[in-house]
Amino acid sequence: MSPIIAYHVLVWLAIVVLFCALAAVMREVRLLRGMVMSDGKGFSATRPEIALGPGFADGRTRIVLAADTGCPLCVEATERLSRRAPGATLLTHEDVAAWEGLAAGLDVVRDRESWRAISHLAPPMLMRVDGTGQAGKLVLLTRMSEVDEMVAEWSADVADV
Repeated sequence: MSPIIAYHVLVWLAIVVLFCALAAVMREVRLLRGMVMSDGKGFSATRPEIALGPGFADGRTRIVLAADTGCPLCVEATERLSRRAPGATLLTHEDVAAWEGLAAGLDVVRDRESWRAISHLAPPMLMRVDGTGQAGKLVLLTRMSEVDEMVAEWSADVADV
């Protein structure tokens, strides 16, 4: 093999090795960014971009549960929230009468505009909503213990609890 060909082969091998090294560094940066941007539970730490209707922009921070009577987990979460945080708000798209007896101690609000803002997510959803109507934190509930955890975590920020 001539020295020129050998030189070109070595240059191309070096380029390939450098490209692989760059790909490995970029992967590590992506993994580190994911670690930095997540909270202790592994979820994204960025604020949800959900603005509820003007009825929630009254200047007070509150815990809001978005629920539906057709969802057994929603009904269970409502009962748990009414025991743990009386005075919290239940947001629904259904008639308020459907929640009689299920949401004792909760402020039941039927607001189609607010429901539309979150309808792409599956209920039950527990949110901490600030005084401007923005959801500062949002948890898609899968276990009843999450209601207890979130109420304990958010109760210092919320006037209702």
